[in-house]
Amino acid sequence: MKQSSAIFRRGAFALALVLAACATQLAPSYDKALVDGMASTNKEVMFLFAAASSGTSKDSFQTRAESYNKAIGSADALEIQAKARPLPKTKVTEIVNKYLAQRGLPALTDDQIPSATALHKVSETIAKMRDTDKKQGLTKLEVEAFKGQAVVYLDQAITYESFLQR
Repeated sequence: MKQSSAIFRRGAFALALVLAACATQLAPSYDKALVDGMASTNKEVMFLFAAASSGTSKDSFQTRAESYNKAIGSADALEIQAKARPLPKTKVTEIVNKYLAQRGLPALTDDQIPSATALHKVSETIAKMRDTDKKQGLTKLEVEAFKGQAVVYLDQAITYESFLQR
């Protein structure tokens, strides 16, 4: 009896090793080009916020229009790139949400690729800022509010993609 129990434990251990060795895709593949693109877009967006940090006038909007378009276009292109990968069932989102919660940031809630959802929100935020700037200009407080929102979404996207690099 004792010997069959030991054989069973060894067999269970061997089975566990075999199962652990199976290459199961738990999340989208890490994409260095996507992460590099996010880093570049992050810089573009932060440059835009820095340029507008003291507030803006609608009369000078044209001097910022190209920066808005570049930031929005970059975020949209990255969203498409992130969505192009298949989405397996994953626990990575749980891990990322725990990490974000520890940093006091909102959790990712969409069933889609979390970084794609966050990048979409970045684009929406910058577009809303652009539209407000064009219509009436921006106060320093409005710029700070738009920046705070964009930073949260950029952080979510970058955090998720960084966790995929195993």
